[in-house]
Amino acid sequence: MNKKGPIVIIEDNEDDRKLFAEIFSDLKLPNKMFCFSSCNEAYQYLMSKKIKPFLLFSNIVLFQGGEDQSTYNKHKSMCLEFCCPCLFFTTLFNQCFIIDTYSVPTHSYFVKPYTFEKFKHVVDSIIQYWSKDKSMQQYKKKELQNRYFS
Repeated sequence: MNKKGPIVIIEDNEDDRKLFAEIFSDLKLPNKMFCFSSCNEAYQYLMSKKIKPFLLFSNIVLFQGGEDQSTYNKHKSMCLEFCCPCLFFTTLFNQCFIIDTYSVPTHSYFVKPYTFEKFKHVVDSIIQYWSKDKSMQQYKKKELQNRYFS
């Protein structure tokens, strides 16, 4: 995972893209932010520039809603090719979104909070989680060693 790579936002709503930009500015993140209005646009740009993102946030409605089967394949391909966490968000809670989202190699699904501060907290928590140096496997191994061999 390229922790110094850009954070990619796939969102067709300009106000929501501005909201992400404001949150990233408030959090003083060192990573660049790239915004795209479709999965196809993001995929083509990132592949042509050989960019390895740190995180990829995508509005699940764009994934679900009907670009076409190639959109599904592009999301799936991006998650695998870029070796970065792929996170889906929405303002709607719909069980079929969760089931369909987990049919691709995604890493999380979350409902976007309605207040700026709550959304900022969620984004910050996600970034902090994925920024940690140790993998969960390393953590578990160390925990077991401490528990049984200390």
